[in-house]
Amino acid sequence: MSMFQAYDGAHFVSSITKLSYDRGVHIRIGTDFEEYTALIHKHRQQQPPAPPFNPAFHDFTDSPSFWSVGTDTYGDVVFTQAMRYIDLGAQTLAQYLTDKFLEFPPVTVPVDLGKSAYLPGPGAHRITGRTFYHGDVWMRGGDSPYRGTGLPNVLARLAMVTALMRASPDHIFGFIARGQAFRGLGEREGYMHSDPSALHWRRADKPETIVCQMVWMAKEDLEFLLNVQPEGVMAA
Repeated sequence: MSMFQAYDGAHFVSSITKLSYDRGVHIRIGTDFEEYTALIHKHRQQQPPAPPFNPAFHDFTDSPSFWSVGTDTYGDVVFTQAMRYIDLGAQTLAQYLTDKFLEFPPVTVPVDLGKSAYLPGPGAHRITGRTFYHGDVWMRGGDSPYRGTGLPNVLARLAMVTALMRASPDHIFGFIARGQAFRGLGEREGYMHSDPSALHWRRADKPETIVCQMVWMAKEDLEFLLNVQPEGVMAA
């Protein structure tokens, strides 16, 4: 990452932090996933931490992985997301996920892991090297004043640019339920590429399958994102 890109990245992060603060949300970024887990158990009891970010399953020591939370004026967590670093080396993401896709299940519904499947798309066959998985994205619902403001869109971009500044990754990827993907969630968050029908989670409680798209970004996409003013997606 060049000096100019680092400056642009810092300015981008500062702009999003101010946008959030002006709407009553204070952003915290951390690397201690024990602390993140404790925050989730306290403030997001209806949805446990996603397995890829659970320190009981993964060692985050000396890892550029990180999390961010948004808290309201009362100190309650109203937004979460996390980035887990995966060094693929020369292995493709398609190869990695063929063996490990069961480590990325949805956490809000029971799934039959034995009947679930992963279908690697062309993007997954191209992704290698220093990679981040972006997930555990959550915004408080109900009577929350933050839904419909576009705030989750800019906070997702905050995580992407923070990853770029922390580790200059080759790629970032995540998964979005097909219904949300069709409504443009990936694009609103800043993702420029998508592999359709990548994950098929068979529910254990009913004869239904949850289909997810894989959204992803390459480093040049992340660098381009620095040119897109975050204010422009606040009302999206």
